[in-house]
Amino acid sequence: MPNFQPLPALFLCSIIFLRGTKAWALPVVAWLLSNPLASLLQGYNPFEAGGGVIIAFLALLLTGAMALPFRKSTSPALLLGGGLIAAGVFHLVTNAAVWLADPLYAKSAGGLWQALWSGRPTDLMPSWVFLRNLAGANFLFTALFLLARPSWRPASQAAPALAQTR
Repeated sequence: MPNFQPLPALFLCSIIFLRGTKAWALPVVAWLLSNPLASLLQGYNPFEAGGGVIIAFLALLLTGAMALPFRKSTSPALLLGGGLIAAGVFHLVTNAAVWLADPLYAKSAGGLWQALWSGRPTDLMPSWVFLRNLAGANFLFTALFLLARPSWRPASQAAPALAQTR
């Protein structure tokens, strides 16, 4: 599934759960190691990707920055919703950059909508598929990161309390 990957959720959750330099270092190192490998596996030269790699990295950093307000008080529902919003922002930033750089897109509201929703006619699949997959991945991986933290696991079903009699 294209664009079904944990990196945006990792950026989001690392910033929320970790403190100090490791909050940013962990997702950045994960991206630096996985991006070239993923590019090679998909048949691309990771060192010739140009500005798209930089835009994707900046969009991931923006995802991490969006997590900063969640550090103080979060709920699982708020965090999962934040993951879905982060997917939308990532999609908007990266596809708007493609729209600006690609001469095949009309530089109009319609051209931007095409970049965000359907993509180019020559693309293998429409842009909304990438958004759907990223939103699903963000939701799933954010939930998994939440469940991995002992303090965020759902409370187990306790046995009903028995009434005390005197």
